[in-house]
Formats: sequence, C-alpha cells, structure tokens
Amino acid sequence: MLLPKSWFRVQLTHAPPEKQPRRGGVTFGEQLKAKCPTIADPAKAYYVPSWMMPSGDMQTIYLYTQHFKPAGCPMTYEREILQFSDGGKAAVDWALPRQDAAPGSPLIVLVPGITGGSYDYYARSLISRISQEPFGYQVVVLHSRGCNGVDLITPKSFHAGMTEDLREFVVHLAKRRPDSPLVGVGFSLGANILTKYIGEEGASCRFVAAVSVGNPFDIETITSAMCAPTMRNRYLYAAALTRSLIAFFISNKGVIMGGEVAFDAEKIMSSRNLKEFNEEYTTKAFGYTSITALNESSSSVRYLKDIQVPMLFINALNDPMCCRRTVPFDEIASNPNLMLACTRYGGHLAYFEGTGVKPWLPEQLSQFVKAMLEWK
Repeated sequence: MLLPKSWFRVQLTHAPPEKQPRRGGVTFGEQLKAKCPTIADPAKAYYVPSWMMPSGDMQTIYLYTQHFKPAGCPMTYEREILQFSDGGKAAVDWALPRQDAAPGSPLIVLVPGITGGSYDYYARSLISRISQEPFGYQVVVLHSRGCNGVDLITPKSFHAGMTEDLREFVVHLAKRRPDSPLVGVGFSLGANILTKYIGEEGASCRFVAAVSVGNPFDIETITSAMCAPTMRNRYLYAAALTRSLIAFFISNKGVIMGGEVAFDAEKIMSSRNLKEFNEEYTTKAFGYTSITALNESSSSVRYLKDIQVPMLFINALNDPMCCRRTVPFDEIASNPNLMLACTRYGGHLAYFEGTGVKPWLPEQLSQFVKAMLEWK
C-alpha cells in the first residue's frame, strides 16, 4: 500500500489521564503504553493489513476459511459439560495442557461469537500464543447452549444479551479455582455478552480485566443494517448467520417445540434474515414483547457506564458486520476504566498482516492480559 505509515496508526479513545485509575503510581493508559506498545504507544501502534487482502470483506472471508484448517493452528482440549440451574447444558473446553496444579494461576475465560467455539481460528490462534512464553496462561472456552456437540436441553437457547449462563459459569469457576484471577476475552456476539455481564456486575465483577473484539454494541442498529436488502447481506454475512441459526433450530427442533411456548416452526425455518428469525423464535422464547425490546435490552452500549474493571475494546472501522456508526466513542471516553483501540482495517475479527498472512490479534490480546495481571 502506497500510504504513509501514519495512515495505519491505531486510534485510541479514552478518558483523560488524570481521571484514569492508577495503581502503583501508574495510570491505566501508562500501563498499556509501556506493556502493550503495539496497541497503545503512538510511536509503535500500527496495524497494516496484508497487501493480499486489504478490504474488510476479504479479511473476514479469509478468516472464515481458516476455521476449517485445524492443522494450521492445532489445539487440544479437554471437554467439561456444565449444567445450569434451569437444567440446560453447555460445553466448556479447557485448553491443554491444564494448569490446575498451580494455585492462583491466572485463568483466561474466552466467550466466542454466535454459534462459534473453541475450534474457530480466532480462538485457536489466541490460545496458541497466550499459552506460550512469555505468557503461559490457561484458557477455558464457554460455548452457547446447543452448540459445538452438546444438544439443547431446554427450549431456551441463547441470544445477544443473555448473560445468565456466563454468570453461572463464573460462579462455577470461582468455586473450582478460588485463588485464580480471571480475565475475560470476548469476540463479536461474545464480546457483547461479556461487556454487558461486566457492566451488570459492577463492583461485584469477578473479572480483574477484560478485552472485547469486534463488539456490535448496538444490537438494534446492527440487526437493521444486516437486514438491509444489499447484495452483501443477501449472499454473505446476514445470509450465513441466518442459515446457521436456522440449522441450529432444525437440529434442536424437538426440544424447542416441546416447550410451553407455541412456535411456528415453518416460519422460523423460512426466515429470510436475522430479524425474522428473532421475531419468530428468540423474542418469544425469552418472553420479550417485541424484537426492539429484545435488542435494546441486549445491547452492551447501555452498560458501559457501569463497568468498574479495566477493559480494552478493539474494533476495525472497516468491519463489514459491526458497522462503524455503532462504535460508542463518547461512552467509552466517559468511563475512565475503558480504552478503545480502533484500526482502519482488519475486517470482522480477522486482522491478518504480512506476506505470510498471519494474525495480528493474538499478540495484542496476550500483551493486554499480561499487562493487566502485572498492574498492581
């Protein structure tokens, strides 16, 4: 790309330094600048996309193809089946090797995107890096109900703002690893859920820090944008998401239709977009009066003001799924515990760079986790 290097600088949004939390005489921003220079040091913080895929669409599509290539980033997990208080179940994957034997060792809790999981490339590439030196952290992945090999047990599955399962999982971890500091990492839909949960918990939050990548923030705006009759929505992202949700419904149809709520299965399976699917299934399943009420309640932007732990948000301004106009610059700048790092490029969760088309994100996320665990 024949553009000045400054064009690729990471753009930071945050509260003034004098308002930021301070530990050991070091502010949140100063800690990030020192320990995460490629995110927070203006002299070093750049993201230059691979010249082979400069657009957000190309990056996002390429990331999708990597989900089916485990040999490129192999990962081994030990699966735990977590049962919730309402009888539902979800898969929990612990990255191997396990580090339970080390009392007080940090635990990284990964919350993946919609119907995503531990075998998605963004998860595998992060775990591969953060489990190695100089980091060496244990990672556990919480999946949504009915996903990744665990059948749906209850008619209720998941939605963009469902934090109850994450809340129960964190309580479970606190009992199992009471001395381990927890750091949350959320991607896409998982980033929205993680952010909302941390805001809901406020001062009682068990996470010591968290990071959000590709957060949609405003579910109503995102859903409306993805239901617009464009070629991109019809054949790419919205179409793919709608198909995945319909496939989820079909595979769990017996359980869903066997509950107390009356669903129209034909309408659900013939949904043309996310709005139609959520109107026919999600809104009814979770007892909302309308899809607007569901979306407004689910949007993490409403909870940013209540977050009381240090949290980093990373969003690409050319993200074809989570559009730029939903990024809450003012809300993030108003909370001194928050830091927003925006890049011009990167697509949705992709961020590939160089001629080798390697992911840029794993190193940035790993540096942030380490910086927060060392900031005392």
